[in-house]
Amino acid sequence: MRIKNIYNLLLSLLFVTGLGGCSTGFHLANRFVVSETDIHVLVLPPTELIKTFLPVHPDSIADGSIPEYDESDIRFINRTNDSLYIREFLKGLEQRLDLLHITTYGVEELDEFMKNEELAYIFVIAQMELLEYLHTETYFARDGVNNYVHREPIRVLENNAWFEFMKLDDANFGMEVLFSVQATSDHLEGRFIRRPSGEVVFDAERFFLTDADVKELAFFAGQQNGQHIFDYLMNLYVREGLSRDPGRYYQYDMERHSIRETDTPGFILIEQRPLDAD
Repeated sequence: MRIKNIYNLLLSLLFVTGLGGCSTGFHLANRFVVSETDIHVLVLPPTELIKTFLPVHPDSIADGSIPEYDESDIRFINRTNDSLYIREFLKGLEQRLDLLHITTYGVEELDEFMKNEELAYIFVIAQMELLEYLHTETYFARDGVNNYVHREPIRVLENNAWFEFMKLDDANFGMEVLFSVQATSDHLEGRFIRRPSGEVVFDAERFFLTDADVKELAFFAGQQNGQHIFDYLMNLYVREGLSRDPGRYYQYDMERHSIRETDTPGFILIEQRPLDAD
């Protein structure tokens, strides 16, 4: 089955390469997906899940002072089990990497991983945060000279993860700190309507977050970060193959078996430092 999958993948990527012209970066990215099929990744989990509540959007806190709030405003983080959340995240991450033919290792397989002589990489989840905050969404409508405004309170759950990335047996590479974020929130579908009396009101169907959404966020965030790991390794392969920064970032679409350029990499590079740095 694996041989068949890779064969189909090769045909799809050859077609995409033809559409993409003679871009050396695309060729290297294609080669990584098709040929580099013996890649090993060690994923070390965080020691804890940091749980944070903010009564306002994080971007609105300019001076670092958090507005006062009541404990009753907190709905999810206080009843989220740290170990279960992290386990669900790792399950999603490992599942995605497995679908991408990346061999993954956990803490219990550390000795086996250290024996690798093939391409091997380490991703330490140095910190993971589940952030719950309240946000206000504003809706506008205009009818002639009349303006209508409605403000709706929205609850947001955000998964923030900081990774320390290293190569096995390559101290010269040093370490990179990478960040990613995924979120889910209350959702509403609404519009302004005029009642028979002539009054204009905002009519909406509201879909509020539930405990099940917390678990789904953990799994989804894990899947997304698994994809980000694959894409990051693919772009590292391109940079090293070119011996320079190609000035673009590539993403692999697993559903379409295609590679595309993007202006928004999944991982944000926070810093680079040598391994012996404090």
